[in-house]
Amino acid sequence: MRVRETARAEPPADIEGGPGWVIDGVSLLPRITDLAAFREGMAADPLAEAVEALWSGDPDRARALLAAEEPTVRVRALLADCARDLGRVDEALTEYAALLAECTGTPWEPVLRQHHGKTLLAAGRPEVALAEFESAYAMRVEAGAPDDLIASSAQARDRAQQLVGD
Repeated sequence: MRVRETARAEPPADIEGGPGWVIDGVSLLPRITDLAAFREGMAADPLAEAVEALWSGDPDRARALLAAEEPTVRVRALLADCARDLGRVDEALTEYAALLAECTGTPWEPVLRQHHGKTLLAAGRPEVALAEFESAYAMRVEAGAPDDLIASSAQARDRAQQLVGD
């Protein structure tokens, strides 16, 4: 009797997110690759310092910086990402559920579904994450979103499919 060997699929490749940063194909999290380019690309963003802290692995500092900001959808989502990265996954899931309840049917919905999916992965729920990534992908394609956003949703979907298959 022959044992059939199956090749383990490689995770999706990192994809370019913007100047000086990529979305990691394994973790699906943003990673700064060129700090100078990142800072130049984010120069006009009032939340650049908090985003830099979060994406550099310092969610405590990012949270402190965001605490002083008006609680917009973006700030609340970034705070949820901080909670996720601090291991407070239930807190992050609760905030994403609230944000999705408020933003369903708006341009924020695919963004929030994608970030909710990343938090579901952190919670060990790849099947539910996959559904969120598939929704975000379909919404972005339907809306004619820029190629980079569609690519990030495809990357997330593919990674979740891989995890569900494992």
